[in-house]
Amino acid sequence: MNKKWASAALVTGMTTSALVAVPATQASAVNHCTANSHKITWSKVAKPWAVTHRKVIENYTGGTVTKTYSVERVLTIGSSVTFTAGAKVKADAILESLEVTADLQLQVSGSYTNKHAESISYKLSKNGTYVIYSGTRKVTGNWTRWACDGIGYIKTGQHGKAQSWTDEVDGGVRCNATVPKSSLAAAVKKKYC
Repeated sequence: MNKKWASAALVTGMTTSALVAVPATQASAVNHCTANSHKITWSKVAKPWAVTHRKVIENYTGGTVTKTYSVERVLTIGSSVTFTAGAKVKADAILESLEVTADLQLQVSGSYTNKHAESISYKLSKNGTYVIYSGTRKVTGNWTRWACDGIGYIKTGQHGKAQSWTDEVDGGVRCNATVPKSSLAAAVKKKYC
């Protein structure tokens, strides 16, 4: 064998040996998490409409009526986070994570929907039964916190539940009107008409 081929064989043999000598865990660790970093995962996330205030009105005057109505509170929704014992994570950090998962802007921990009656002005333009309302999306979910050990994420044992709500929406709906199925008005019709 000439020197040129012998050198090539030696280099190739060394390269092959070097590749074989690298443990699989080191080779795959490149794509894993950063040691001591954390993440939060969610399960059972729900974001249904909830009616917080309402008043049912009948209009059979034969004309248009515009009036301010006092709608009574029927539900109060709070923004809160529950933790397992010893969990060292801020409630607002959990709610920020839920906000991203739910893709909705949520209220901070400790806030509540209006606990009192509300005044809403509404025009009743046709004969029929109307529901004047206020409501929001009630967002809930179960969270779990994970920590990176340098190779992958492992459970920390920290978990709990979180709840919050979006901006409140005021409105009115005539009970025999057609409304979008995904709207608050649809939820109002289903419950109060």
